[in-house]
Amino acid sequence: MYLETAASILASLGGASVIIAGFAHFLGKIWTDRIAEQTTAKYSQELEILKSKHNFSIENFKKRAESEMKDREQFSGISIEVYQNFFKSRIQTYSELLKIKNEYFTGMNEDFLIELTEEWGHVYITTYNKLKTIIMNDQLYISNDLELKFIKLRSDVAEYIKEADLAKGNSMGAGMSEAEANEEISPILDRLAKNTHHLMNEAMQQIESDVRKLRSRIEIDRL
Repeated sequence: MYLETAASILASLGGASVIIAGFAHFLGKIWTDRIAEQTTAKYSQELEILKSKHNFSIENFKKRAESEMKDREQFSGISIEVYQNFFKSRIQTYSELLKIKNEYFTGMNEDFLIELTEEWGHVYITTYNKLKTIIMNDQLYISNDLELKFIKLRSDVAEYIKEADLAKGNSMGAGMSEAEANEEISPILDRLAKNTHHLMNEAMQQIESDVRKLRSRIEIDRL
């Protein structure tokens, strides 16, 4: 009888364990499916957000690219004419500057009369005034390097010009003729030439360098 009771209990427990195991498996599958669904939904949402951002970036890039292309098309439509006019004006400007440079070199190194009278200061100030007129009138067409060199030259020359103008005014005010007044300021102009000639030479060398670049560009355009 005891054996039958024990067998009955074991049989009963064995059946329950099977039911519990099956129920646990069922719940585990439900939980797994729910977790999978939640994970899938989460990553699907993130993916959609990334797609949205990506599409926005692409559209934004397309708009900016189209806008830039339109700007370039408009620029290229007028750039040839503008460039040609600019280049022509630059050549004219440097033709005048080159002429001034050659006159300066001739006056300071090859003119026998100037060497005899030693009027270096007057040659120097005449050259400076011509150079100043061209550069100030056609400042747009000169190189940045030449502009910087001339600014430095102009700054150093200014004090001597003020001194010379004041001395000339006083001399003419005292009854001297203009020729006599010019003679009176010769020492000032000589000091001007002596103390700033290195800056003038730098400006002249820059003109030569710029002209060589223009000449090279013209030769390239002809090829």
